[in-house]
Amino acid sequence: MTQLYLIRHGESCIVNDGIVNDYGLTETGVAQAIKLRDRLVRSGEIQADIWIASSFLRAKQTAEILAEGLDVTIVPDDEFQEMRPGQALGMFKESLDELLTLHNPKRNPFALIAPGAENWPQFVLRVGTALKRICLQYEGKTIAIVCHGGVIDCSFQYFFGLNTFEMPKVGFQTNHTSITHWSQHEDKTWSLIKYNDARHLEAY
Repeated sequence: MTQLYLIRHGESCIVNDGIVNDYGLTETGVAQAIKLRDRLVRSGEIQADIWIASSFLRAKQTAEILAEGLDVTIVPDDEFQEMRPGQALGMFKESLDELLTLHNPKRNPFALIAPGAENWPQFVLRVGTALKRICLQYEGKTIAIVCHGGVIDCSFQYFFGLNTFEMPKVGFQTNHTSITHWSQHEDKTWSLIKYNDARHLEAY
């Protein structure tokens, strides 16, 4: 059976000197990733045949911390990036906040937050296609992917066969460095084994 583990990155910094961008993990985010690394080293609960990470800095840094303790090689994959924000990156936070007041993807899923950005259907299609590719490539193996909350949201869209052209009617609150585990049965159907497992953060 194919086992798929999706791990959200640690807490990250997205605003520096008033400018929005991917500045990587905060000190808290580093500590969260270390706690997850130590848990996985102790428990051995994820014995993955392949470790993959989004190429966005916050996920890349989280994966590197995990790799230090687990002695694994991380394969970067651009298709597991969070929803691509286009020209929203590099904007002043005040300007982006103004755009966000006009941006309502639940009402109009095809809306863009900024030029060059992805809309919701494009994002779900990209992630769903990447999940299918990886699960076929490593069928029968154990896969671990360090990614983003939005990617984990999309996994529900993909595995539960939800409508790609609208946002889910339920909200997800995926914790930093939490583990989501999907398992494929012999009949090729998938089951959600666990979601949002971040018990290593309970000491915070």
